[in-house]
Amino acid sequence: VCVIPTLTREVSTYIYESKPAFFDDAFFTKSADATVLAALQTPERQTASQGKGPQTYKKQLAVASSNLKKLFDAGVKIAMGTDAGPPARFLGYFEHMEMQMEVDAGLTPTEALRTATSDAAACLGLTDVGTLKVGKWADFAVFDQDPQANMANSKTLSSVYVAGNLVPKASPM
Repeated sequence: VCVIPTLTREVSTYIYESKPAFFDDAFFTKSADATVLAALQTPERQTASQGKGPQTYKKQLAVASSNLKKLFDAGVKIAMGTDAGPPARFLGYFEHMEMQMEVDAGLTPTEALRTATSDAAACLGLTDVGTLKVGKWADFAVFDQDPQANMANSKTLSSVYVAGNLVPKASPM
């Protein structure tokens, strides 16, 4: 059995009730679309995020986090996922947030990194990705600081390789 908690999906329903702290995070803002950020800070959007549904998700997030840790401790494979992609769920940034939330739930940074790599590959039944070994696909990221020491260091991402090839950095939007 594999579980993909997608904790950030719940966060995305209520986080825009006011200006989120990550709107001031340089790692986030270097690729965020200013038009989307402005739309998420309108009074209408903030009011919608304060509604019954989003606030229910906000309250239930603690239960979901606790369940994540219980499942992990029971030996259930956890695969990191975010449901990122829609405008309010920032693709790229929410993955870092999801791993941090896993750490906040009680996983170690190394365990959280595995949910995004080897454990995710295992959950999908993939054997040629997920770890760096001879004969495997060799998708990997390089960091300036060790995210295994502190998950916040995942934001020190300096380069990404796919199939052993450097992915060019995207220009800011």
